[in-house]
Amino acid sequence: MNEFVVTDFDREIWKSELADFVPDKIFDAHAHLWNDQFATPATAVSALRFNTDLAVMQKFTGQLFPGRETHFLLLGTPMKDIDFTGDRHWLCAEAAKDPQSAAGVLVTPQLQPEILAGEVEKYHIKALKPYRVFADDPANCDIVDYLPEALIEVADHFGLVVVLHLSKFTGAADEKNLADLTRFTAKYPGVTWQLAHCARGFNPFTLEKSIHRLKHLDHLCYDTSAVCDTFSHFLLLKYEDRKRILFGSDNIAAGGDHGKYITWGRAWEFFQGITRPHCDSRSTLVVYEQLRCQRQAAMMLELSDDDLQNIFYRNAQHIILGE
Repeated sequence: MNEFVVTDFDREIWKSELADFVPDKIFDAHAHLWNDQFATPATAVSALRFNTDLAVMQKFTGQLFPGRETHFLLLGTPMKDIDFTGDRHWLCAEAAKDPQSAAGVLVTPQLQPEILAGEVEKYHIKALKPYRVFADDPANCDIVDYLPEALIEVADHFGLVVVLHLSKFTGAADEKNLADLTRFTAKYPGVTWQLAHCARGFNPFTLEKSIHRLKHLDHLCYDTSAVCDTFSHFLLLKYEDRKRILFGSDNIAAGGDHGKYITWGRAWEFFQGITRPHCDSRSTLVVYEQLRCQRQAAMMLELSDDDLQNIFYRNAQHIILGE
């Protein structure tokens, strides 16, 4: 695994473009912890396998956002064939080290609801992190294929957040996803559905086709993590209630990498950049590319300081911590 570092070039980007944009207090609503002790012989080698506990996250975030007070929704790292029970318990212990942070644990279709309910009560879990890779068809699965309704019922009972990375080629614009979200938000009012990555709006065409339906659903919010397309952020900021938008970084092993997520046609992918002779072709951090896009959209829509403080901190305090 490569070491994640903040370079002098990153610091130039921060100082010249972002330091005057990012508020003094941050709640990162999408950050991942991992420890290799929970890998098994079947666990694949993955770019996501970067050992990150709370101390590592705090240190890296302090380098990213100097002088800012930062807390987190700490999520499990969604990989198959790991020790899920051990991972959940360890993550909750790490989150408990910061009373102003919260735990969002991995859940799989095989997890028994009574076991999850007991852990929520014991460890004060605030959020669940299902993931499409736990379904048989990760690219084209329904929500219930990786988050069975029995687990949604637990989330509803305890008033939990579900951090949802949508599947299907058109993501939030898929009619089955929209129908399921419409049904679940009405049937389970205790659940808050945090649609990760601007409702998986890496390519804005999906959000452009869905935002005017999503905005009418109760019990939804969005995190901004790893989306490097200005129009996606613009769509959320223009058409959604800005109190339903939460800053997220996808740190460390995604947001902390150098490059950005690029789009073409109806696709997107991580791109590290290439060396070119006609410009300064160094890459900066994915989370900085994301923040550059958020800043551009905020400038276009003339967001106030109060709007930014809500997005970067207060909204998560209310939605995730219940304060």
